[in-house]
Amino acid sequence: MRPLLLAAFCVILPDLPRAEIAGEHAFCLRPPDALVQELLDWIEEASDYDVSPARADPPLILFCDEGDALDYPGGGTLVQPGEGGVYDYQARVIYLVSPWSPGDTWHRSILLHELIHDVQFLNRTWECPNASEMEAYTLQDDWLKAQGVAHDFDWLAIWFWSKCGDGPHP
Repeated sequence: MRPLLLAAFCVILPDLPRAEIAGEHAFCLRPPDALVQELLDWIEEASDYDVSPARADPPLILFCDEGDALDYPGGGTLVQPGEGGVYDYQARVIYLVSPWSPGDTWHRSILLHELIHDVQFLNRTWECPNASEMEAYTLQDDWLKAQGVAHDFDWLAIWFWSKCGDGPHP
């Protein structure tokens, strides 16, 4: 088994099946496999995406903290305050920002959003990774509404995040 070193929070893990969740955050409850499958079912019903590859081989899910520097091939990011999750599309790793609980509807929606990214990148090529954001947020919003939760997303900011390149801004 080869170790996996994860950025600033230095968690060393053995190779794990993709469905396994690992991390040092004892105050974060592991997303149950049934929840991951339930969210994939919802994505399948709400979109035209084929979720069977994600269902057969779910992404690895890890926990991180605000301020952690996540370094991964092709990029990296600093986990910003208020950010609930990050998806590394090349390694197929979902980072959930702690604290996270499967019993919290908002937290489940964050996992859904990151699973949407996994399904998006398994199904198609994007002009740039950010181009997938508008669709992911729209689906997350639809799911939240189905749960009876109205969330005030900043759609203008999401539109800007979804743009590729350094073109002129309006």
